[in-house]
Amino acid sequence: MDWLQHPSLALVLKELHEHRIYKLLNSPKAIQVFMEHHVWCVWDFQSLLKAMQRHFTCVEIPWRPSPQPLFRRLINEIVLGEESDEDGQGGYLSHFELYLKAMKEAHADTGPIEKFLGLLRDGTEVEKALQLSAAPPAVIPFVRHTIQLASKAPIHKVASAFTLGREDLLPGLFQKILEQVSQREQVSYTILEYYLNRHIELDSNTHGPQAFALLDATCGNDGAKVDEAVCTARECLEQRLNLWNAVAKQIA
Repeated sequence: MDWLQHPSLALVLKELHEHRIYKLLNSPKAIQVFMEHHVWCVWDFQSLLKAMQRHFTCVEIPWRPSPQPLFRRLINEIVLGEESDEDGQGGYLSHFELYLKAMKEAHADTGPIEKFLGLLRDGTEVEKALQLSAAPPAVIPFVRHTIQLASKAPIHKVASAFTLGREDLLPGLFQKILEQVSQREQVSYTILEYYLNRHIELDSNTHGPQAFALLDATCGNDGAKVDEAVCTARECLEQRLNLWNAVAKQIA
């Protein structure tokens, strides 16, 4: 099925595509504020990915072959790209780590997200770490929703959040914004532009089609699962819309 054309998603997708936040990203400061919020979305996306990998592959000891070799291959290819992609300088980084480097290049504040990661490494639970790290208030419900899905939801809902719940307009549009701001303000966004280019390339050619194949596989011909997947996607997109609204209000 053509998931993106589902009528239950049309309105919220339209709101995201036409959101005022894109017009507000017209200065280095606005871009910094945006990145300081968006980095949390880049981070928690990896937990959805790990939930998918846990389902379609074996990450336990003793190892045993998972039952669907094709889907095992698809998710491992996505993991490779998201967790260990080329960094443009001869090395390899996760897309999250690449985004952190882009934030530093743009002089955005990485303190809260780095403190959050340190707390997680020390064994602090996500909810408490969000509070202790001084995460932007607007990102807390977004991250909480994502982690609950990744931790507890059935796989067809996780696959929906992973595939449909992440609004995909940002890379191409944000790239155009960066080009305009960098020319006008004489600032460099080299790493961020590389990050966005990688997303456009991978999502168009590999990750996007692979993710939709995995979503189709988790729902099959079960109408109830399809309905639940659509509902989950709508919830995720509404979470993104709420976050965009809050960031736009802070920038304006």
